Amino acid sequence: MSGRKPLQLIGKTFGRLTVIDQAENKNGFTYWKCRCSCGNSVVVKGVNLKFGTTKSCGCLNRDVVIQRNKDNADGKYRNSRLYRIYYGMRTRCYNKDDVGYKAYGSRGITICDEWLNDFLVFQDWALKNGYQDNLSIDRINNDGNYEPSNCRWVDGKTQSNNRRSNRIIEYNGEERTVAEWSALTGIGRNIIYSRLREGWSVKDAITIPVGKYHGGVQHSHLD
Repeated sequence: MSGRKPLQLIGKTFGRLTVIDQAENKNGFTYWKCRCSCGNSVVVKGVNLKFGTTKSCGCLNRDVVIQRNKDNADGKYRNSRLYRIYYGMRTRCYNKDDVGYKAYGSRGITICDEWLNDFLVFQDWALKNGYQDNLSIDRINNDGNYEPSNCRWVDGKTQSNNRRSNRIIEYNGEERTVAEWSALTGIGRNIIYSRLREGWSVKDAITIPVGKYHGGVQHSHLD
């Protein structure tokens, strides 16, 4: 390879690599010194850059493997209650179409990066900090984010006391506030509260239409 044309590679980006200088020629090929987006420097054969054979200093393949392993791990635990709690956090904080977004994401409630980017990190924290299948995640400061310093595992009574106006109940493996269940089912929030106080099961409280009978008694409280 000869001439000035190869010099046009300087400043161009190929994948994660940006060409910063020309290196020595070897065996008739031009090599280029590149800086990877991860910060490492590497010398790459020009043809490998042009044809996309080399796209990073090696970190790309490593990151792909890490992500694949993470995805496989997420899949392994996807049906667990802890994963459903994790998925619920992400949904109500970041999915604008979720009914819970108004009470979380739109208020600026977020999830710390270490949890958001890796379920296994969240799982490790949960298991080391008192998680049990009868407990729910609770933010100590209701205006704070989901992060280790602001979260704990509590029973329903503690959580209800902490969020008297924003009580969370679980049904079919899904945790939502009473207001969210009300929006989803069309059953008034006060009706749901009243039913729960009367001893109705969570399932009946949020699924039996107003005016229908429960235990032989017609329930028709107004919201």
